[in-house]
Amino acid sequence: MSPRHLFPLFSALGACFLTCLNALTQTGIAIDHDFSDWNPANDVTVTDTTGPLVAAGFASDASNLYFHLVYDRLIALDEAWVSHGTRLGIDVDGNPSTGQIVGGFQGADIVIHLQDRYVNENGPGGTTNQYSLNDRRVRMAPTYGGDEHEVSLGRAVNGIPVSGAVRWTVRCGSGQQVSGEVQLSNTPAIPMATPLERAEETEVRVAFWNVNRRMNETPALQAMGRILQAVQPDVIGLSEVEDFSAEHVQNLLEEWLPIDGQSWHVAKDDWDLMVCSRWPITAQYDNIHRQFPVIVNAPWEGDLMVAASHLKCCNGAEQRRTEADEYMAFLRDAMTEGGVIDLPFKTPIVYGGDLNMVGPGWAMQTLLTGNIHDESTHGPDFAPDWDGTSLLELPCLQTDRAMDYTWRNDYSEWGAGKLDYILVQDGAVDVLRNFTIETSSMTPERRQAYGLQPGDDLEASDHYIVVADLKKRDRRPGTKPVKLRKAN
Repeated sequence: MSPRHLFPLFSALGACFLTCLNALTQTGIAIDHDFSDWNPANDVTVTDTTGPLVAAGFASDASNLYFHLVYDRLIALDEAWVSHGTRLGIDVDGNPSTGQIVGGFQGADIVIHLQDRYVNENGPGGTTNQYSLNDRRVRMAPTYGGDEHEVSLGRAVNGIPVSGAVRWTVRCGSGQQVSGEVQLSNTPAIPMATPLERAEETEVRVAFWNVNRRMNETPALQAMGRILQAVQPDVIGLSEVEDFSAEHVQNLLEEWLPIDGQSWHVAKDDWDLMVCSRWPITAQYDNIHRQFPVIVNAPWEGDLMVAASHLKCCNGAEQRRTEADEYMAFLRDAMTEGGVIDLPFKTPIVYGGDLNMVGPGWAMQTLLTGNIHDESTHGPDFAPDWDGTSLLELPCLQTDRAMDYTWRNDYSEWGAGKLDYILVQDGAVDVLRNFTIETSSMTPERRQAYGLQPGDDLEASDHYIVVADLKKRDRRPGTKPVKLRKAN
């Protein structure tokens, strides 16, 4: 489908089960791999140190229930890469005598089995029904391994009442368990209505999209055209286009996004990647496995390097790490004198696409920090931003929902997750706007304003397009860039 620093251990509360009825419920949670909206003081510390769980917290708003999970090691929530057996239990009817037993917690009407990817809910007559994570609108971040996670559960689809108290519990396979009780909040979820228009002063709008080999299917093409016409990108990195020629894609773009008196420029690698640009592509590098850097003659002074990527899928963590090593060796060569390519100092470099970042997330750490795993093959570590720091992973939150997932298949056992990324050098560019689009989350008025239809998101692909507005940065010596979030 990053490891984070651990919260300091909070003062011990002494009991495994904490009752905090009438406690203030935190609101304003986004499922986005940014935990600054969680207050550590509201979390319950685990006093049992026999397993990986350190602390857990709970919050709610009118749309979702939320869990905050802190571990002492890298955990991939919906995988057994490191077995953790985390279960989340919720008693929504306030009756401990009905429902399921989760360790020392009785009366759970809903139990989310994160590692095994299913949800058990109470049915009529004492029965228990099993659903997928997608059926019950379970969303989580990050999609890859971390020591801190957040999970949401949709209220409406799960029949969670509009008021009253909710008892909750978190239990790991190790037997560690923390529980609590809070009043439900009906504060509206974070309002989202990001404009699709480019931000003021944008010089280049980049986009990356896995189009799922659908560029010969009429319904998909119609949806793609509407989305691209709404977004109006300047440079597009495409993946899963192995069955299509550069000429085929060029013709589609010139139909959807005509340029007065000019043609789109399209470069294809030796497999399933393309980079499409309104401006000339002056060089391309085909020999980096599953990654395709090109040089674009950008409208600012100097060039732009854009690398489209489609890293190994699924259980290929080791291969993804090797692929990340290979790209970072290329990037180090490009940023230093000698070798295959020499970029002028502070040439902006943008990397993105379907990174399939699930499992431990080793590849992401390499891509962000320049920490190369196999130095004997790919050379030494280096700082991949011109300012001597790590790269910046853009949040790319959905325009109309405070969540960051970019892949969704409602019929899959795997929950929706963030697989599509944009990484930039914020020592070289300012990021003015970034987002992904889930058309089904937009209001009818918003869709109408942009010429979109409710089902365009999944009709076009099982991946959502990710977009960023960039302006070349001419920072004076000694000034510091504004950071969104970088790896530690």
